Amino acid sequence: MCFSASASFTASAVLMPLGLYSHHLASKAERPGYQPLALVPFFFGVQQFVEGLEWTAIGNGSAPPMEPLATFGALGFLFFAYCFWMIWIPWSAWSISRSTDSRGLQSRLQWVAIVATVLGLLFYTPLLFNMPAVQPAVHSTGRLMYDLSGLGSIWHNFVNTEPVGELVYWGFIVLPLLAVSDRAVRLFGVLIFVSIFLTWLTYSATFNSVWCFYCAVLSIMVIWIVNRPEMRRA
Repeated sequence: MCFSASASFTASAVLMPLGLYSHHLASKAERPGYQPLALVPFFFGVQQFVEGLEWTAIGNGSAPPMEPLATFGALGFLFFAYCFWMIWIPWSAWSISRSTDSRGLQSRLQWVAIVATVLGLLFYTPLLFNMPAVQPAVHSTGRLMYDLSGLGSIWHNFVNTEPVGELVYWGFIVLPLLAVSDRAVRLFGVLIFVSIFLTWLTYSATFNSVWCFYCAVLSIMVIWIVNRPEMRRA
């Protein structure tokens, strides 16, 4: 979480069990298409845990270039921020569409998920080959920031510095959720879009950390999505 190690570890301790519980609810309702989405709170809990490790490593100052725990925490957090969510969310939307939507939409969402998988790997892989460029630090606002300007990756620079690149990334996160016919899932997508806008408007310098905090809170909504009366009747 963007505030402190204790906040991150607390969020992790809450979100991981909630994610497992929501997955149990989806399984109990015999709706396997919703099971990937149901695990979203669990994975946000994992992400908050690795960011807690990062806070522990860097304290109130910048981490040394090759400080193992800080590097591990940053790479773990950025794996979720740049790669995992860009892959998991489109595939989750496709999985839901298999039980709620036409085959035409299923096919389109599947192609979206395939492209998102390739792009997510392209965004993240350069970090693994230039780990010293991963420099987490505490911003003047007291929140974590990730200065990756020294990475030198054309893909990373595209998604982080070009407005079109940012829109491409956000589009692969939000639009698949808006495409499915389930209104609750679409509402979840709308709220994620709102969180993107609010974070960009207020905390652009520490966007990654703050936005993931907002989304971690929003992920609790998944429990309602998989435990609605119509889901239980199914």
